[in-house]
Amino acid sequence: MPIDSAVAASVELAERQERERVEKPVQEVVLDDSNIVSFADYPYTFRAVNEKILVSIDIFKSGYECRECKGKKRIKYQCACVREGHSGYKYSREQLDSITESLGLDVAAAREKIPCPECQGAPGSVERDESCPSCKGIGHLVIIPESAKNLPTTGVVLSMGKKAKENAEYHIGDRVLFGQHAGSFIPTQAGILLKQLDWYQVYSVIGGADRMGAFDFILRDEPTV
Repeated sequence: MPIDSAVAASVELAERQERERVEKPVQEVVLDDSNIVSFADYPYTFRAVNEKILVSIDIFKSGYECRECKGKKRIKYQCACVREGHSGYKYSREQLDSITESLGLDVAAAREKIPCPECQGAPGSVERDESCPSCKGIGHLVIIPESAKNLPTTGVVLSMGKKAKENAEYHIGDRVLFGQHAGSFIPTQAGILLKQLDWYQVYSVIGGADRMGAFDFILRDEPTV
C-alpha cells in the first residue's frame, strides 16, 4: 500500500474510533447497601469476595473538558422540582413547614398541592437528554491522543470482600488512590472501567470525594531497577 494511502487509512480509522467513542453512552454508578455492582440494561452483576475490592476507575481528565457537560458529552436536564426533592409540586416539605409556622396549617395545606410552575405537575414533560450544545457532543475542547494519556490511578470503591471489609481503613463510596499497575481490569460493555484490587494495594483515601467528579492528577509509578 502506498504511503499516502496508508496515512489516509490510519486517519480514517482514528476518526471512526473517535466517533464510536463519542457516541457510546456513559453509564452512571449508583451506590447502595447491597455490596453488588450492577448496570442498567445489563444482566450481569459483580460482588467482591475475600481480600478483593472493586473500584470504578475515574475518567481521564486532560483539563480541556467541556465546562458545561464535564466531559460527559450529553446534558441531562430535570425540572427543578425533581432536583430539589418535591417532584411535581411547587413547594418542598421544608417550605411547607415554614409556611405552617408563619401563616398557619390551612394556608400550608392549600399550597401543598400547587403544581410546579415550570412543569405544571408533569416533570417528565420537561426532561431532556441531549447532546451538549457547548461542545457539540464531543466532551472536550482539545482531542488528546490515546498515546498521550495515562491511566487514572484514582477511583470509587464499589464493592468489598469480607476480608477487605475487616481490614481496610476505607469504605464503599470512598475515592481511593492506588498504583498505576495495581490490580487488574474487568472488561465490560457497560461504559464503566472497573478494576479489581487487593484491599492493601490502596495507598490512601482522598478527602472531599463527594465534591469531585474525578481526581485531577495521575500518579506515576517509580520505575523498577
